[in-house]
Amino acid sequence: MVAVTLAIELILMNAIGIFIRKSGIVNKDFSSRLTNLILKFCIPCLIFNSVSNAAAFSLDMLANCGLVVLLAAAAVLISFGVGQVFFLLSRGSGSGRIIRYGLTFCHFSFMGIPVMEALFGEMGTFYYVSFFLLPVRIAYYAFSDVLMTPRELQGPKRGFGKMLKDIFVNPCMIALILALIFWIGGWHLPTALNYCVKSMSSISSPLALLLCGMVLGEYNFKQLIRGKYLLLPLLRTILMPAIFFGVSRLFLLLGEHCGDGAQTDKQKVVDKVIERRKKEIVALYHKVCQASAH
Repeated sequence: MVAVTLAIELILMNAIGIFIRKSGIVNKDFSSRLTNLILKFCIPCLIFNSVSNAAAFSLDMLANCGLVVLLAAAAVLISFGVGQVFFLLSRGSGSGRIIRYGLTFCHFSFMGIPVMEALFGEMGTFYYVSFFLLPVRIAYYAFSDVLMTPRELQGPKRGFGKMLKDIFVNPCMIALILALIFWIGGWHLPTALNYCVKSMSSISSPLALLLCGMVLGEYNFKQLIRGKYLLLPLLRTILMPAIFFGVSRLFLLLGEHCGDGAQTDKQKVVDKVIERRKKEIVALYHKVCQASAH
């Protein structure tokens, strides 16, 4: 029921954005400026707020964060691998390049964050925004241009130092680093400043959903509803979830199998200990009996 309600909310917010753009309330320039506002200010505030105000730092939570980062990195690699297959099947065409890019990088911020907030609350948003998206952002800032631009149109090769700068010197990564320092140190912003950050973080999701609708409102829907344009959304919404569901089930079964094996070995050890204790008790009983007889 929650998922159905969430889907309706997402559709309505996008529909409002489409109406705003189609009716001429805002223009294309407004959409680009709103994009900058969300990416460079609202989402960094959301990242800082979700991390710095999370539950108290502990080694267990830090271990969970590391696991989330590893799972996210695996998800990026799997998505890129599937996209690369379609790119090769298309013989390196422009549409194959778009499919590869679209399967590797989805709307992980504009659409992903509202979904996580609605389904998993503050703790889910904490893990998703701050740690699951970390490998995604690193891959995006490092390889997005290479994946989308044909080789013959690529400019001079970017140096390693420039790539590191692009990855880490941006508002989202800076906000994450500062938030981690506050979280680990147990520090908090002054009340008034914390209220401002929290307020800005709370508007990031609705603004992002409206923006998605505004961007869609710039296009003719009749032209978009074509087979070549529907392929990527179908792959993104049907194929990729099926792949990740299958992979997660496989690891779950492997985990249960390994757990059963470990449990069996553990039970064998316990049985041996019990058997040894029984023999010791029997031997002690015989000694007591013999001592009593004498």
